[in-house]
Amino acid sequence: MIPSVINADEKRLRQVLLNLLGNAIKFTENGAVKFSVEVIEIDVLTTDYPCSTIRFQVEDTGVGISLEELQKIFLPFEQVGDSYQKVEGTGLGLAISCQIVEMMGSQIQVESHYGQGSKFWFDLDLPKVKDCVSSAVPHLDKGSNHIIRYKGNQKTILVVDDVADNRAVIVNLLKPLGFCVIEALNGKEGITQAQEYQPDLIITDLEMPIMDGVHMTQNLRSQPEFAEIVIIASSASVFTLNRIQSLEAGCNDFLPKPVQAEELFAQLKLYLNLDWIYANSQPSIEITDNVNEEIIFPPATELMNLYQAAKAGYVMGIQEEINRIQNLDHKYAIFTNKISKLVEDFEDEAIVEMLKIYLN
Repeated sequence: MIPSVINADEKRLRQVLLNLLGNAIKFTENGAVKFSVEVIEIDVLTTDYPCSTIRFQVEDTGVGISLEELQKIFLPFEQVGDSYQKVEGTGLGLAISCQIVEMMGSQIQVESHYGQGSKFWFDLDLPKVKDCVSSAVPHLDKGSNHIIRYKGNQKTILVVDDVADNRAVIVNLLKPLGFCVIEALNGKEGITQAQEYQPDLIITDLEMPIMDGVHMTQNLRSQPEFAEIVIIASSASVFTLNRIQSLEAGCNDFLPKPVQAEELFAQLKLYLNLDWIYANSQPSIEITDNVNEEIIFPPATELMNLYQAAKAGYVMGIQEEINRIQNLDHKYAIFTNKISKLVEDFEDEAIVEMLKIYLN
């Protein structure tokens, strides 16, 4: 039986499925597109928790793919032959989808017959969900609307964690909402970043090499300019002692891992006194002003690595360059947010074209 609730990276899983479905619909003039979900295996012990292997599959009766081009479909669009581009129009969409699924521990599989249709699928080992909260999600507290931004000036958040995936969870939640997110790999680097960027709020892991989150917090609290800054400790530890230690060190609150969007947004709203803007609400002056604000491009020399990463469809490289450019100067925030949104929306060719026009 298919579970009604699964524990997965909702945003990335949705991105991959929408991309596969979008391709199938785009290139199926006659026939049908079928999306199916099925449980392949139950009680898989690939982790500390029992999992179910769930297959997500998109099948169409479209133009299909020749055997020769089948080997190239996950390559970035500039590496795919012209003949295939005219038919299928591949771009960073499939390349990024492939990388996202690989980061989830799986691979996208494909079968296709030219002129008959194609079938894409991937299997994920997903932990079983024993208990789930009602669908009335806290951060969707205006009916079916969801948060798209916040009112007022841009806020800067410093995320300190030695695990890249943990930082990525928070970055992927906050950047689309307009936050400037700075990253640090340990407490020592966190202090340096805090002194340089003067963030509005810090989210820190507790256990890290070189300097942990407790010592970093104590160090920052000893500096007058950080005496009142909001610091939130984040840890996967279930022991109350860890929470007590973080609060005694000077942290304002505790955010358990894996970080849940609802809890994160609730704490940001509380400590930063935010007024959320929802998808179906009337456009505010802040949004209009920001949309019309001019995008400031970094110097061409700072864009070459980003351009090459985009051409190669290297999503991690794109994100690394976005973060690096963001850290160069706050004035590039609108530019980096724009690139991030293009990656998230699978606007593949638009990334390269945007940079190419400027570089030329």
